[in-house]
Amino acid sequence: MPNDYVTLNALCRELNSSLSGAKIDKIYMPEEDEITIAVRVAGVNRTLVASANAQNPRIHFTCRKKQNPVNAPSFCMLLRKFLTGAVIDGCRMLGEDRIFCFDIAARNELRDAVKFSLIAEMMGRYSNIMLVDGATGAVKDALKQATFDTATKRCLLPGAKYELPPQSKIKLSDKAAVRAHVASFAGGDIADHILTGIGGLAKPTAKEAVYLSGLDARAERLDDAQTDALTDMLTSLADVYDMPFYSPCVSLKNDVPDDFFAFRYDGSGLEFRKTDTLSQAVDLCVGERDAAERKRLHVRHLVKACRSLTAKTRKKLEKCLARKQDAEGAERNRIYGELLMSSLHSIARGDKAAKVTDYYREDCPTIEIPLDPALSPQQNASQYFKKYAKQKRTAKLIDDQIAECRDMLEYLRGVEVSIDACETLEDIAEIEGELQNAGAPKSGKSAKGAHKQKPAKPLLFEIDGFTVAAGKNNLQNDKLTFKTANGGDIWLHAKDSHGSHVIIFAEGAVVPDEVIVKAAAIAAYYSEAAGSDKAVVDYTARKNVKRHPCGKPGMVLYTVYNSVAVKPDARKNLELNG
Repeated sequence: MPNDYVTLNALCRELNSSLSGAKIDKIYMPEEDEITIAVRVAGVNRTLVASANAQNPRIHFTCRKKQNPVNAPSFCMLLRKFLTGAVIDGCRMLGEDRIFCFDIAARNELRDAVKFSLIAEMMGRYSNIMLVDGATGAVKDALKQATFDTATKRCLLPGAKYELPPQSKIKLSDKAAVRAHVASFAGGDIADHILTGIGGLAKPTAKEAVYLSGLDARAERLDDAQTDALTDMLTSLADVYDMPFYSPCVSLKNDVPDDFFAFRYDGSGLEFRKTDTLSQAVDLCVGERDAAERKRLHVRHLVKACRSLTAKTRKKLEKCLARKQDAEGAERNRIYGELLMSSLHSIARGDKAAKVTDYYREDCPTIEIPLDPALSPQQNASQYFKKYAKQKRTAKLIDDQIAECRDMLEYLRGVEVSIDACETLEDIAEIEGELQNAGAPKSGKSAKGAHKQKPAKPLLFEIDGFTVAAGKNNLQNDKLTFKTANGGDIWLHAKDSHGSHVIIFAEGAVVPDEVIVKAAAIAAYYSEAAGSDKAVVDYTARKNVKRHPCGKPGMVLYTVYNSVAVKPDARKNLELNG
């Protein structure tokens, strides 16, 4: 991804034209390293995202909605204190580096005019966001405070003077120095040579500059004309926003947006799709990737707990199966007791073994039964009967434990599907509670504020006038099926797969087949069958669905049903609470 000065400067120019004069209405901090600013400009409300995430640092407009924590972090409260109601004068880049500076005009408690700079450094793991006093240049606060940053050689604490990170490479605006470095090329990969001395370029951009200059990527040397051509191209890229080839776009991978670009990198061989703005291109590419990464981080403690409980249950099952195999000798002990009782006349106290005829087998062979010489023949027979009775009781208990373990493993498979489907802090909190009820230890690593969230709600859809609900976890499934739905409502579930219980609220009406098919597609999408081309979904009247004897939430039994084969589809266009 060309997340370099060339691309970000074009983005900054674009944001400057859109944000100049914008009034800051609200400020949120949905993630510990990300802020969102709601602004109003030219009568339109827009949301600006600034993220200092190490993997996906970015600034862009977005339409995506994120859930905000119950209690705002201190940095968010500071920004609200100084910037709410302020006006953004403009946006510019600092030091020809990946640093955005938003110049902001505000008023203090005495209504005096004051200036602030909101600085966002988009520099990989060193990304940061700071509020700087416009008059003194002192840092008001930083998202990531540091007493002394050994990489950037700066102090990032309130009161410290803000300084730009040191830059050791040549700036693109220094044309003479750029030409001198290009002229020093002595063979090899030209793009690699460019990157060793010139700053502000990602490797894809350096390669594209070589391609646009008409040069061989691996030349032996460059003559004066080639040197001048490459120098002119590199320096022109410093501000591509005004260039004729400026054309925001995204590269595609399997027809899905993968990277964003300020113009088409035709030399890369990638497939591109034009976007209206560069901000939109960033949102399409990085927004989805960031959402997936955030979700992975939020639910990783749930995944760990679920896997740990699954491993523990499998180990218990293995032990139970081994004990059952030992208990399968119970019938042999009963037979030994019967044979001893029928041969008491031929056995004497003190015998270590008894030779008896096994009349339980067709050929009636003579077998030898071990004896305790300290016991009488009757007592030896009684001992075998006692062993038989104990093994029978043990076998019954073990069968119950085996059934319990298998039910638990099935249940945990359903929890795994629920973890994949969860989207909000409420969903996470419910699954966390569900796992703890199932025996998982409290992790202490739950998503921040998750325990304070209200109960999560199922997904709601409207299909041809019918309200349809889909549970996102076992607790929601259980409540939806047995407490919310009526006996005449239609219940749907992906066949032989863990997933959502889906209810079509019939309200006494006959549900058309078209509605059932659309609801079945939703049930298939929110299940283990989501990735298949076709999935079979069972449907029946809710009154035909019974709780599973194991008592685990979300697990049911049903025998009277019909089935339909559908293609899994989230039906987002029909969702009411999406």
